Amino acid sequence: MEEISNLMHGFSVALTLPNIVYMLVGITLGVLIGVLPGLGGANGIAILLPLTFTMNPTSAIIMLSCIYWGALFGGAITSILFNIPGEPWSVATTFDGYPMAQQGKAAQALTAAFTSSFVGALFAVVLITFLAPLLARFALKFGPAEFFAVQLLTFCSFVGMSKEPPAKVIAAMMLGFALAAVGMDTVTGQLRMTYGVTDLLKGFDFLIAVIGLFGIGEILL
Repeated sequence: MEEISNLMHGFSVALTLPNIVYMLVGITLGVLIGVLPGLGGANGIAILLPLTFTMNPTSAIIMLSCIYWGALFGGAITSILFNIPGEPWSVATTFDGYPMAQQGKAAQALTAAFTSSFVGALFAVVLITFLAPLLARFALKFGPAEFFAVQLLTFCSFVGMSKEPPAKVIAAMMLGFALAAVGMDTVTGQLRMTYGVTDLLKGFDFLIAVIGLFGIGEILL
């Protein structure tokens, strides 16, 4: 199959000695970026992009990709050790990782986070190579009804899987909806609950809200 030959060719290019060095540099920088709350992989790539202007395009893409994936793992470090997620996607790591760190199993939690990041990324690359055309055709068939059904399933899953009483979960969801509604409507352009404050035109930044929610709570405790 053409996909397999292209995938093998990509691995052969990526696993050359110069590109492996760029991988190590990118992962190291990515981990350092991910540890810093609020910076994020995308912002880190934007900051370090000028370093790649004189590089080979393939090597530059490899290093930038490793910066992003390194940031994914770096965000889990603060989640596990300090209960402060470095990135929005690291919030779930605080649920199990931080309790393990309190039990003296921080090394095991960090190892699990690193292993899952590596295996998940490798599996995703291989899977997307074969399923990208099928997923693209499937995504084009999604309309408003399908998006609403997926979101409704998500919210029902929150209520069903939570250990808290359903009323408490629904109240938390309603609070989240209210905070998410602040700002300018992306469809009509109307302002919602900004109360004349220009800083609220873009709404509440999700990353700042997450860091404040977990970070301030951890500091107060």
